[in-house]
Amino acid sequence: MARLQGQVALVTGAAVGLGRGYAEALARAGCDVVLCDIRPEVVDTAAALRRHGVRAEGYVADVANPEDVRRVVDGVLTGFGRIDILIANAGTWRGGGAKDDLDKSLKDYEVLIGTNLKGVYLFGRAVIPVMLAQGGGQIINIATDHVHTHPGRPTAGGSGMDLYDISKWGVLGLTLTWAKALADHHIRVNSFSMGATDSHMLRGFHNNAPSPEEEARWMKPEAVCDLAMQLIAEGPAGRTGENIGVWVGFEIELKPVPAAKPEPAAA
Repeated sequence: MARLQGQVALVTGAAVGLGRGYAEALARAGCDVVLCDIRPEVVDTAAALRRHGVRAEGYVADVANPEDVRRVVDGVLTGFGRIDILIANAGTWRGGGAKDDLDKSLKDYEVLIGTNLKGVYLFGRAVIPVMLAQGGGQIINIATDHVHTHPGRPTAGGSGMDLYDISKWGVLGLTLTWAKALADHHIRVNSFSMGATDSHMLRGFHNNAPSPEEEARWMKPEAVCDLAMQLIAEGPAGRTGENIGVWVGFEIELKPVPAAKPEPAAA
């Protein structure tokens, strides 16, 4: 496991579920951690992580609210002095599609685009200046296998998930464009295009009562968190601009970094 003493990580949507798992894995590696979530229990989650001998703080905050984002990032800088890692994990889900009532769709738009895309954008843009000033950092965004999926499966999540998929297509766009813009500054930006993982959000989708057969299919959060730690452990020379497939039925692993293609010879 990577040893991250002296580094500071910020994890959004970290009060429960997979976000809490990322924070736990970072803390076990010796990384100081800052958590934010709309759930008040994020404060208790942060306090529990201190048993690993690291500093940990929790903020109740809405990732879609620019003032909340500024408050969290300013608080991290005041209390910790740096931000080395951002895992933009906060996300939500609502069903909806092209046949929905427009008023319902507009309400869903504010929630889904606000949390899943605007939140990623705001936190990324808030920490990038910090990482530029300190000479590097890492950002991991969370997308979905609906928009980057395994061979043999159609892209997109079906006719009832248009806004969710829009938000995640946007996350892929941010990942790729930020990676290109920041590579020369030693800031790596990657994303996980994740399939069904045992998480707070997925259990909510199943009304917190999934069938044993369904639950048995899901990927284990520990495996996904370990993948994140492997990605972080690559350090400044590691991959950037990759949408990493994390798919049900496939091994959860980092593929070797593709070799750079040689530049074409001058005419």
